[in-house]
Amino acid sequence: MDLALQTVKTTSTAHPKPTSKKFSYGTAGFRGNACGLDSVMFRMGLLAVLRSKAKSGKVIGVVITASHNPVEDNGVKLVDPLGEMLEESWEKYATRLANAEAGELVGELKGIVTQTGLDFANNASVAIARDTRPSGDELVKSLIDGINALSGTYHDYGEKEI
Repeated sequence: MDLALQTVKTTSTAHPKPTSKKFSYGTAGFRGNACGLDSVMFRMGLLAVLRSKAKSGKVIGVVITASHNPVEDNGVKLVDPLGEMLEESWEKYATRLANAEAGELVGELKGIVTQTGLDFANNASVAIARDTRPSGDELVKSLIDGINALSGTYHDYGEKEI
């Protein structure tokens, strides 16, 4: 786990959190102007891997879309293995990760592992879906950086019309 956390620390420098921005995970996940979501996407890649590990390697979905919002917006939400919304008890982890300052990120990840009792040795698998917004490609790259940082595997289903 220590090597993975060192990778997270190194990789996260490419995805800095905006200093004045506060994020909150809700029923619709995270939403906002796509220009400000790079760090959130990276961190949701991390969380998707941890959630998959907590579910004994079952696939966790990540959906990137802002539905009916303006084209300059985007969003992300995690989906549990049976297609249900992310378990409510995990929404707080999403919010904490999204708002962690650079020096706090590894500590937050360790805290999630400890608090949930997940087996970090479990494999992790993530499915990625997105709409056709212009920001999708860049946001997926950030998400994949997070998945790769914790050695998760993923399948990107690409763009889908909504």
